[in-house]
Amino acid sequence: MLKYVMISIFKTNIQTGVELNKIANHLNNLLSGATWSVDLSDSDKILRIDSSIDKIGDAVSLLTKFGYDCENLQNFYAPPVW
Repeated sequence: MLKYVMISIFKTNIQTGVELNKIANHLNNLLSGATWSVDLSDSDKILRIDSSIDKIGDAVSLLTKFGYDCENLQNFYAPPVW
């Protein structure tokens, strides 16, 4: 059976690689088994999470805890890439 991946897109205010490095280990722990990235070159500093389970609330809570804005923009399901 094919398991779909939930892709969540967030707008953040993470500005630099230094800021991202401060939270990277926390994101790795929270999103164990998921793939995530932050596009610091994008004006919206997009955080993308690809996960087989819903991590929206957890991601928003974590970034908020560290003083960052995190607005969920879009969620959709996609088949896994082989």
